Amino acid sequence: MTIASRAASANAYVRQHSTHPLISRRKAADIARAAVRLAALLGIDPVHVQPDHSWNYLSLPLAPLTLHASDPDDPQQVYTFWYRDPLYDDEPFYLLGPCPVCEAMVPLAEIRSLADLGAFAADGPAPLPGNGIVPSSYPDEFDRNPAHSSTCPFWDSES
Repeated sequence: MTIASRAASANAYVRQHSTHPLISRRKAADIARAAVRLAALLGIDPVHVQPDHSWNYLSLPLAPLTLHASDPDDPQQVYTFWYRDPLYDDEPFYLLGPCPVCEAMVPLAEIRSLADLGAFAADGPAPLPGNGIVPSSYPDEFDRNPAHSSTCPFWDSES
């Protein structure tokens, strides 16, 4: 796929997804741009990136966005990313995966480049020690993420 055709596809994706009956035009456009940004980071066509369709929570301020990126060569392989606020284009994406303790879907890796995803794919999540201290390879968003189960040592009852 050429640069020009990728750019045309990105533009078409943003135009097509900039309206939605349940959320504001501005929010829809922010979500579409975040999806295009993730597609560019992964080197895939934007049609392979779909936002989570829980539109009710997306209308709330500062609600994180969940994006699903399917591998063009293996559509069964889907990566799930969390994006804190689609309004800002300098935020990292976070690769979601099962917590090694409670198996809840939580941020396991900060992804700013394709190499970051490659490093995670090569090394996977580091084992969690029993002392409750999270290894530095985990993003800050892992610890005390509200998705952890209530029995997980990383669950934050104040979230």
